[in-house]
Amino acid sequence: MRTVVVATALVLGCVGQPLVAASPPLPTESEDGQQAARSPLEGTWKANLEKSRRDPNHLFDSLTLKFAVSGDTVTLVYSGINMSGEEESATTTLQADGKERPVSEQAPGVMLVTRWVSTNMLETVTTKDGESVGRGTYEVSADGKTLTATVSGTDAGGRRFENVVVADRE
Repeated sequence: MRTVVVATALVLGCVGQPLVAASPPLPTESEDGQQAARSPLEGTWKANLEKSRRDPNHLFDSLTLKFAVSGDTVTLVYSGINMSGEEESATTTLQADGKERPVSEQAPGVMLVTRWVSTNMLETVTTKDGESVGRGTYEVSADGKTLTATVSGTDAGGRRFENVVVADRE
């Protein structure tokens, strides 16, 4: 299995979408045994290719996204089969506090800002040397059953792309 750095896939910063009414968070138990709010984003999501709109240069065959949320820390694990038929997977940790952070040492000048737009929507914006190169939103439906990830930007080959991935909760 080939592992890919997701920061560029998190260029997954997203395209603006209208805000929707946020559903109340689901209760979970915190470390001290108290009730804590659970993010609607948390969980495992499998892409529904029939409902998704994939860019011709990014025609993956399958995609699973797993989100874990603890305060402003969001961990995203993605795995799937790319358009070449190869397995890919990666993990990235985001700080959803609206502050600009470097993506990695391997990507000098590339910065990422992650923030909660609403209870049901996470947004990422990626810049390189001060210029926008990607946007992404991850929005959970009001009923909590569907995730829509809208991701656009410039890929490693310098091509513009946009993917709208509709995923079902597993």
